[in-house]
Amino acid sequence: MKKIWILFLCFSSLTIQAKDYYVTPADISKLKEILGNNTLRPGDEVILRDGIYTGLGEVDFSARGTNTDSIKLRAEHAGKAVISGALKMRVYGQYLQMEGLFFHKAWAKDLCMIEFQKEDGVYASHCRFTNCVMDDCNDPDKSEKPVKGVDPITVSEYWLGLHGKNIRIDHCYFANKRIGGLILQIWLNEYDHLNNHQIDHNIFGARQPYGGNGAEIIRIGNSWSSQLESHTLVEDNVFLHCDGENEIISVKSCHNILRRNLFFESRGGLVCRHGHDNILESNTFVGNNIEGTCGIRLINQGHTVYDNLLCRLGGFGLLVRMGIYERPNASTDIQKEPLTSYHRAENIDISHNAFIDCKTIDLGSGSGDKEPRNVRLAYNYFSNKTNNIRISYPEKTLSGFYFMENRYVWADGLIIKSPGFKRLLQAENHDAKEQTRVRECLEKAGAVWYPSTAKAIRYILSKY
Repeated sequence: MKKIWILFLCFSSLTIQAKDYYVTPADISKLKEILGNNTLRPGDEVILRDGIYTGLGEVDFSARGTNTDSIKLRAEHAGKAVISGALKMRVYGQYLQMEGLFFHKAWAKDLCMIEFQKEDGVYASHCRFTNCVMDDCNDPDKSEKPVKGVDPITVSEYWLGLHGKNIRIDHCYFANKRIGGLILQIWLNEYDHLNNHQIDHNIFGARQPYGGNGAEIIRIGNSWSSQLESHTLVEDNVFLHCDGENEIISVKSCHNILRRNLFFESRGGLVCRHGHDNILESNTFVGNNIEGTCGIRLINQGHTVYDNLLCRLGGFGLLVRMGIYERPNASTDIQKEPLTSYHRAENIDISHNAFIDCKTIDLGSGSGDKEPRNVRLAYNYFSNKTNNIRISYPEKTLSGFYFMENRYVWADGLIIKSPGFKRLLQAENHDAKEQTRVRECLEKAGAVWYPSTAKAIRYILSKY
């Protein structure tokens, strides 16, 4: 027994205790050294005292925590450590967490303000960005509108660039991005692309119209990686007055899940732009008849659109586009089926959704010649003042749709003669479902310490 006790004491003496490193705004050099010299150990915390941290420039946050002991960079008091000025932060390693930080009037020193990689091939994994705020972060030297004749990427900046695997962005508040570029870009690596990222319980606030492409809120992948699987989960987020462009979320990869998100008075839509086999489930769209508020746009193949609620949209509730090319495969010359273009909409299931007072339901529009094929619309509910289901080029496209057990009611009493639609004499009441979904999504969203979080929630609830 005595030998065991001595052995235990020896082992305990070798155990390295986690450390707390406190830093003030006067210690920028010290902060950068602590974060980047690879001496942090599992359980260590770098704690920012209250104050404004400016002039950080390039910062590396590199360390290796564990699944039981992450390494944290956090504010001593949430929201009281303010980061401003030019910033290029590279986060790489594993089990790193940033918490309670307030980025205000900061901007990207390069393309991306915070990037979860050091360089190509050196990525982050199992990292978390939580309870943080990014508000009014815009490079003062860049235009708030597209610049004619200038490459858009040179006048844009991204707030968060996700590489690697298992990155979680949660319970944050993002708002007032004005120049070009995305709030959140997920990148796929050709040889290691199963990201398994999670974006949840965030509030994405006001984003003024940009006037061109490249002003999405979230993009999952991009054109060149659109045939790769990302396995990213986007759930329980709020998008309020996100008006940057007509795509709020642009999905450009395969096998992603987007569910239980709330799009409120945002002039844009949820778009499966490139890529295949994505699931759009139980999302709620509330436009309150504002022009440009939209629902779901589908291109490409294998998507599942289930149990979504789309109410009072001033634009389309649903849009299924014509394709221009076929889906590339192993025997395809990729130059003949370019990844930047639209591939045929095929093998899509659209079921158990409700489209209430949307301006249009648009099936088969676009300039391509690859009509939709094997697209099933079943058990959906449609209501409007008049028939808003528009089938473009019916002689070409109608055979590609299969309609089954859909219900509809038009205030003017018009009748759909196509099989698969049942006319109701009285409109269904989805008000309670809408209110319940809205309240549930707001319940745990955003950074609770930030006043604009409560303001956004109050605004949405005031509409009910």
